[in-house]
Amino acid sequence: MAKLKKLNFEQTAFFFEQLWLMINTGMQLDDGLEILSEDMEDSNISAICRFLAEKTEQGMPLSEAIAESGAFPEYSVRMTEIGGMSGKLDETLKGLSEYYEGRADMERTVRYAVFHPCMLLVMMTVVMIILVVKIIPMFTEIFSQFDTGIGSAVQDIVSIAYGAGEIILIVLIALIVLIGIILLVPPVKKAVLKLASVFPLTRGISRTLAQAKLADAMCLMITSGIEPEEALEHCAGLISDKKLSAQLSDCLERVRKGEYFSEAICESGILPKMYARSLKIAYTSGSFDAVWRKISIRTNEEAQRTVSNLLSLVEPVIVLLLAVMIGAVLLTIMIPLMNIMSALG
Repeated sequence: MAKLKKLNFEQTAFFFEQLWLMINTGMQLDDGLEILSEDMEDSNISAICRFLAEKTEQGMPLSEAIAESGAFPEYSVRMTEIGGMSGKLDETLKGLSEYYEGRADMERTVRYAVFHPCMLLVMMTVVMIILVVKIIPMFTEIFSQFDTGIGSAVQDIVSIAYGAGEIILIVLIALIVLIGIILLVPPVKKAVLKLASVFPLTRGISRTLAQAKLADAMCLMITSGIEPEEALEHCAGLISDKKLSAQLSDCLERVRKGEYFSEAICESGILPKMYARSLKIAYTSGSFDAVWRKISIRTNEEAQRTVSNLLSLVEPVIVLLLAVMIGAVLLTIMIPLMNIMSALG
């Protein structure tokens, strides 16, 4: 059998949604997977469904079959295992669908935020290539036709402009290559995310995104019937933000020492105080899972607003830099030319 390709967040959300719908109608797990394998247009998802159907028909638990396929995120494997053990597999599958749909939405937002600045950088690089390869050499040829005394003086200025253009071009190409490595090489991407969590200009954004991820995971686990302390333990491996990870460990330690969960949330500071207060009230009123769902929605909305605000700031800055760099190189050439034309006139 060919190796199964790993599913992205959107495909994972779609798979768990379809599987939940099948099981929710009272269908057997292996029968539902077999039907899904026949209905799926995506050949990879269809192959995954056939693989899972074969394994579950042989008596293998769904979580083990998912783990053996190698096509799903590790978190989904742990959650299906917990859902199967707690007897709430259908609720867990629905929760996983919502969780990964939220992760997919966040990924699209971040990808959109990264895409536009990258495109502007590429445009800037193309313009600089045209300047260095075509425009500046053209002016060099024009100035060479002037009087020797004038031409040599101007040639020095053009050489400076050419050198500046080359330096800017090298920096831009290096920046594009660096961004490509960060996006395409997972270990580098992980290291950059950790760095972003402590870098002054990005740690606020990193924390907001990490809090949204934490709230999504906690909402899924609480609604699946997992105890708060156990949910915190499972979340510990999901958070890459350094400060939030430390606060999460502090919260878990407080709960283990016997502190009320809501109090531990407040004291550790893993969520804003207004959310912590809501959890404190919900913990005693029996609406704990509903409040976590609201917190999940609000933190995701806040994360998306943060990314959008960043995008609205970054794009004008890049456009301004583009205008300044290209304008400076062109002015270096045009001012001597204007002086020469004025003298000739």
